[in-house]
Amino acid sequence: MRDFITFAAPALMLGLLYCVYRAVTLFAAWRPAAAVVWATDYTDAERRDDFWGFGKLRGWRLTDGDNQRLIEETVHYQDEHGDRHVAEVKRYVRAGWRPAGAHTIWYDTANPDNATAFGPGYWLLTAFAMAAVLVTLIDAAIRVRG
Repeated sequence: MRDFITFAAPALMLGLLYCVYRAVTLFAAWRPAAAVVWATDYTDAERRDDFWGFGKLRGWRLTDGDNQRLIEETVHYQDEHGDRHVAEVKRYVRAGWRPAGAHTIWYDTANPDNATAFGPGYWLLTAFAMAAVLVTLIDAAIRVRG
C-alpha cells in the first residue's frame, strides 16, 4: 500500500497542477466563441449502433468512457474581431445521442486557429476531483502509518 501511495501521490499532484495551469491559461489568454459543427467523425450509423447498445461499428476506444464517446469535429467560429476560423476540436458526447450542431469552444487570442472544446470549467472540475482523490490518499497513508 505504501508503494502505491508513494507513486500515486506525486502523479496526482502533477495532474492537479496541470489542470489548474490549464484553467488559468484559458481564463487569461483564451476567449469563448460560439462554434458551428461542419463535420464529425461520429457518424449516424455509429450513433444508432451505440443507441441500441451494440457498439460494434465504432468499437471500444481507450478514450471513451461509460456511455460517452470522445469525438473529433470540424468547427467554424468567429473571433472577437469578426474573423472566421476553422479548427478541429475533440469533445465528449453521450453515446447514442446526436451531438449538438453548435457549442462553445475556447480559442487562443494569440493564435485564433488554435481552439479547444474543453474550457476552464472542465479543467477546474478535473482538478477538484484530483484534489479529492489526493486528500483521500494522504488520509489513507496517515492511517496506514498510524
